[in-house]
Amino acid sequence: MAEIIIAGSGFAGLTTALQLKRHLGNRTDHHILVIAKNDQFLYRPALIQVAFGTKSLSDIQFRLSPVYRRAGIEFFASEIVDIEPKTHTVVTRDRRFAYDKLVVALGEHLAYDEIPGLKEYGYTVCSQQGAQALADVLPRFTGGPAVVGWAQYAQTGGPSFEVALELHHYMKRRQLPGSISFVDPLPKFWAPAGEKASSYLERLFATLQIPRYGPVQIQEVSRDRVILADGRELPSQLTIITPPFRGQPAQSGLAAGQPRNWLETGKDMRSLRYPDIYVAGNATAFDGPKQGHTAMLQAEVAAHNLALDLLARPDERRQYDHEMSCVLDLGQGQGLFVRRSLWNTRHQVVKLGRRWPLAKSLLEYTFIHTPVFKQWGVPISRLTR
Repeated sequence: MAEIIIAGSGFAGLTTALQLKRHLGNRTDHHILVIAKNDQFLYRPALIQVAFGTKSLSDIQFRLSPVYRRAGIEFFASEIVDIEPKTHTVVTRDRRFAYDKLVVALGEHLAYDEIPGLKEYGYTVCSQQGAQALADVLPRFTGGPAVVGWAQYAQTGGPSFEVALELHHYMKRRQLPGSISFVDPLPKFWAPAGEKASSYLERLFATLQIPRYGPVQIQEVSRDRVILADGRELPSQLTIITPPFRGQPAQSGLAAGQPRNWLETGKDMRSLRYPDIYVAGNATAFDGPKQGHTAMLQAEVAAHNLALDLLARPDERRQYDHEMSCVLDLGQGQGLFVRRSLWNTRHQVVKLGRRWPLAKSLLEYTFIHTPVFKQWGVPISRLTR
């Protein structure tokens, strides 16, 4: 009997667990245990709605334990503090667990410490605490200047674009004075999305008079300004910056000195250093955006190949094809849909229209409130063919 531990239960961990159980069927000779910090799944793409007061946290989360109980998967809520590959042990604050196979899906660590003042004076919509803090401060916001964007090593740009646009509409509705500046470290505006999407956002931000500063790194954040690495200082009464990303401290023993503490894998999502370990989601070392979509695709591959290992089947192993897919809510009912392959030219889709925010809302509702993902375990790849 194999003891399989899935470390983490965000998009990657939840998908891996349900897909693996599906592959193994009713077999009782393998035991799946999911360990996550708490019993709540948080649909993080909707945190911007919490920050701007259009949804509450209860609208975008659900309990994990009933989901796993229905699926016949054991669940333990505790923070993972270390992984010891030599002893095949996952260490939590409460207990130690031995594993035969491990899937690391711990997500990212928000590295506020890399930019002095960012945690004290900045806000973000990339965490529950950050979104709640922003929701608390916005009613007291009396006008700009404001600075929005993402810092160096933050591998997600979509939320920052949506924040800048939503803040623009928020200030306009309330007739608040002041400007918004946008900062990011990429060579082009939203470079991973391709030339068409990049050019469209450049034109949109120019029309709304939101100047872009980039590519640039952020050196420091103070109470009333953002200091850039090139010496420029941007006055700011409200700073909303996605912090740098790093791998979680608990996976340091697996990262073998990787500069950002990410875990390196092959396209089959198996660790390059530890054959009994798979990785999915933001914990991976792949360049490019880290998204729920990519996390779920990686999880499908990891679950499929891990099942082949466990069942000793000679079937062909699946290979992950890196892509990004998202809808930017532009406000006023408009949305920008981008699906782009990052390792090849298979998908190169950019579409603008009113149906895309509706599609985004439908996906959110389906994930949180229906059994499609959390009970039936429908692969995201099946819905996006």
